[in-house]
Amino acid sequence: MNIKRILLSAVLSAGVMISSAGCSLFGGGSSASSGNIGDITFADGDKIAVIEFKDYGTVKAKLFPDIAPVGVENFIKLAEQGYYDGLKIHRVIQDTYIQGGSLNGDGTGGTAAYVGEDAAKNATTFPIEVSEKARNFYGALGYAADAYGNNSVQFYIVSNKTPADTSKISAEKVQAKADELASKLANESVAESTPEGTAETAEAAETDNSDTKLLTYQQTYYSNNASFIKKNGAEAAEKYKKVGGLYQIDGGYTVFGQVYEGFDVIDKINTVDVTTNASGEKSMPIQDVIISSVTIETYKASTAEATAEASKANSKKNSSAPASSSPTVSTAEVSAAATTETVSTAQTVSTADAQQTAQASQATSEQTAATSSSTAEVSTVDTKEAA
Repeated sequence: MNIKRILLSAVLSAGVMISSAGCSLFGGGSSASSGNIGDITFADGDKIAVIEFKDYGTVKAKLFPDIAPVGVENFIKLAEQGYYDGLKIHRVIQDTYIQGGSLNGDGTGGTAAYVGEDAAKNATTFPIEVSEKARNFYGALGYAADAYGNNSVQFYIVSNKTPADTSKISAEKVQAKADELASKLANESVAESTPEGTAETAEAAETDNSDTKLLTYQQTYYSNNASFIKKNGAEAAEKYKKVGGLYQIDGGYTVFGQVYEGFDVIDKINTVDVTTNASGEKSMPIQDVIISSVTIETYKASTAEATAEASKANSKKNSSAPASSSPTVSTAEVSAAATTETVSTAQTVSTADAQQTAQASQATSEQTAATSSSTAEVSTVDTKEAA
């Protein structure tokens, strides 16, 4: 069945952690370093996704199992199975996001490797998992969802780094839209329970059910947004103003990780030439962008400390060498020294430092006017089932 793509009008928001079914996913054990609202921190045992793009380079992202437990486990299992190796980035919306991981390379195909312990036996997808601590900032790693808010295999990485002023977004206006959709759902439910409804054909009933599921997802999306704004909107607004991102889709998609290394790779893919795809959208790369591999690493503070100490020692040695001598510090060591800021059990990597200068120059009066609006219509990050 082909799932139609939809346009969702969204308002910036920040909120409680709820799934598309409305169940709380926010446990009391969440740590202060969870998510991507602040700087990305590392501790022993953290999972790192290493995504290799052929001819472009490597992107590394910290995963958030406490925020998206099913999504992270699914991604890890898919990576371990080699599912992503050789697949394409089939969708590039410039200055918005890059999307890939479909089995057929066109936005179709693929089955989740893990859907949760409580899922139905025949389930091939799982509901969105969202949190006010995991937003669609520049470099966010998320799952593309179908029109009903289900995840499976496709992922996206936010490529928009234009600073945005989201401080004036109204939670009340977002909630009003959620309430409007809730009322519409209630009316449809009443209509379906009337005697006249029992005479519908099976095909019509299926259509009504699909429409109900679509509306349910949209209503949840807006409700999440409103809750997000009330929860910690100011903190998120400050970061959107600093690093950019897609505040419009917060609360609608599973953000299960954050890129901290390889922003230059994202930027290069973001600017590839694209042509029109089968759906009529100009987003398909003319030259294939191949995912060479996706592997999972486990962070160990002791290893990072040793690398940092080695880099420090080599740097000191080089500084005392004659000016005419060749440097002995390798590129890898310099990189490690730059990204390893402390020798404690946790290190902090700012997702914004490398981008601040460029971002500051990109803020224009036109963009400021646009972001002060209460709503913004954006194309959904979606996936389609194979016919």
